[in-house]
Amino acid sequence: MVVELDNGSLIISLDFELFWGYIDSDSMGRQLTRMKHTRTAASDLIDFFEVNDVKVTWATVGFLMLDGADALMEVMRGDDLPAYKHPRFDNYQTFREALTHEDYTGDLFFAPELVGKLSDSKHQDIGTHTASHYYCLEKGQTQAELDKDVSIAVDIAAQHDICIKSIVFPRNQYDSGALSILRNHGIDIYRGNPDHFIYKTRREDNLLIRALHLLDNYVNIAGSITHPPPLPEAGLYNMKASRFLRPMSRRNHRFRKLQLRRIKNEMTHAAKNNLYYHLWWHPHNFSGCTAENFQFLEEIIDHFKYLKQTYHFSSESMESYVEKVKAYEQNHHDMR
Repeated sequence: MVVELDNGSLIISLDFELFWGYIDSDSMGRQLTRMKHTRTAASDLIDFFEVNDVKVTWATVGFLMLDGADALMEVMRGDDLPAYKHPRFDNYQTFREALTHEDYTGDLFFAPELVGKLSDSKHQDIGTHTASHYYCLEKGQTQAELDKDVSIAVDIAAQHDICIKSIVFPRNQYDSGALSILRNHGIDIYRGNPDHFIYKTRREDNLLIRALHLLDNYVNIAGSITHPPPLPEAGLYNMKASRFLRPMSRRNHRFRKLQLRRIKNEMTHAAKNNLYYHLWWHPHNFSGCTAENFQFLEEIIDHFKYLKQTYHFSSESMESYVEKVKAYEQNHHDMR
């Protein structure tokens, strides 16, 4: 069966992680100011999306939802915690060490008030980014340990009356084993990688692949990365990514028009052909050059509004788009 929807869609997903995405690679002191700015940027993004009626999936690290270190220490009791070959990837143990550091502050790790703001919003959906910012392809960890981590994430969300339906794997690392556990936790949506070979799922990209990723933001290397509505595979919907919204900075500002043209062209292709276009980034990408990044996003949303008026292009989260696909499947089934 082919799913044929009446219009194309812009899908946005954000990887909301604060310092959990840096704890294995950077110091708290270096990131403290940036993470404080990230909290403001995240709140402003929620406001921006709500005012513009834009639906977004916020793939949120489960630990970030907690009230603080005491609550997290309760969660981290038990077995089946990850046994990475390289201990720095174990955010459970790394957090215990961070607690003793002079630069420790809960602002780096916890943001329950922002999760509450998301829950109270009209257009924002909350997915998971695993509990601990778990790396599924790193050596040493096991499928059982990932299963435990996802279970923790779903349980923490449930304590906030949040039902998790989607997942974004940290660093876009996943394999068939990782996917096989999702249905056990009520998750049937994940953000996969584009089909083009330069975006293939890898534990680590080499310099050539990273250079091609960078160039493809500005010039057409991989074509228009748009996708038809997904069909379920083993009960899972793969909402493939299209493009990482590379943030504005002093170094890349001169290429701003090239990136904007690339994104607009792909959006237009999706709108004309009833496909979806999936942008993603992190709230912390807007922590620097914040005004410039919001202006860039506003230009993208202005183009979305033009496409909405001209081609009935719609705004969807991963969750709301899959609901449309499921409705089509049900109607098609009922007509047989």
